[in-house]
Amino acid sequence: MNRTNSNLVPALIFAALSTAIVSSLGMLLVPSIAATYQISVSAAQWMLTVNLLAGAVATPVMGRLSDGPHKKKLLLYSLVIILLGSILAALAPTFGIFLIGRAMQGLTYGIVPVTIALARRYSDPKTVHHAISSLSVTVATGIGIGYPLTGVIAGMFSFQGAFWFAAVFVFIVIYVVLRIVPDGPDENAPRTKFDFAGALLLAAGLGLLLLGISEGSHWGWISARTVLVLGVAIILLFIWVKTELRIAHPLINLRTLRQGEVLLANFAAIGLGAALYIGMSVASLVAQAPATTNFGISQPILWAG
Repeated sequence: MNRTNSNLVPALIFAALSTAIVSSLGMLLVPSIAATYQISVSAAQWMLTVNLLAGAVATPVMGRLSDGPHKKKLLLYSLVIILLGSILAALAPTFGIFLIGRAMQGLTYGIVPVTIALARRYSDPKTVHHAISSLSVTVATGIGIGYPLTGVIAGMFSFQGAFWFAAVFVFIVIYVVLRIVPDGPDENAPRTKFDFAGALLLAAGLGLLLLGISEGSHWGWISARTVLVLGVAIILLFIWVKTELRIAHPLINLRTLRQGEVLLANFAAIGLGAALYIGMSVASLVAQAPATTNFGISQPILWAG
């Protein structure tokens, strides 16, 4: 297949939309998940925590692997795992199994970096910057469609219906990628050693940090358990930073943060992301909470979406 295939960028944008569709299966469905599995709303919010934790680790790992020669295989394998996770979540008989499906869906956050790597490699050099720009905003624009769509599907059927819709969408994406994205390894890609130590340290550090933050209010913020979990998380992340700065080909190039513009952009993105996530989470819970709580407005999931 030739490098200037006109269908490539639309196909990659379609693949990147899977991130938006799967991401919209989070906050809006928390009350429904709590009711279905007969657990508290705070416990049901682990469907968000597990998914984001998997995504936080998968994104840099997949981004790093997408620099290598097997870009299409990486995209396809990731989509297959997301597909299986969506099916597992739709069929899950228990909340524990449902969480496994949500963790598998977390790989969706790493899809966009892979599509950008494919666009950079195979798009027409004259239009590659436009292609990358389009892929970069796909998630933001797609979520604007994903939340109302999730509300409609879950309102008409059930939360399982929303996960089945995601499974069908991802299945179609896999078919499109198989047909349109060029086959074979990228011969121009660099062959460098993967940073397994960095990936493991990041996963363990972030996992313990999220565990401590999520459960701190239940355990007690100054309890021995909370202090131990958060302390170990900080130590692991500190070791991870030292490791990343020492090796030649790190999982994440932290040296770029020494540049003021890069550091400012990252802090701004973190701040905006946190504000957006908190705002959407609170709005969704308030919209669906019963009026008897004195803060809820008892809206069905359709209108909450």
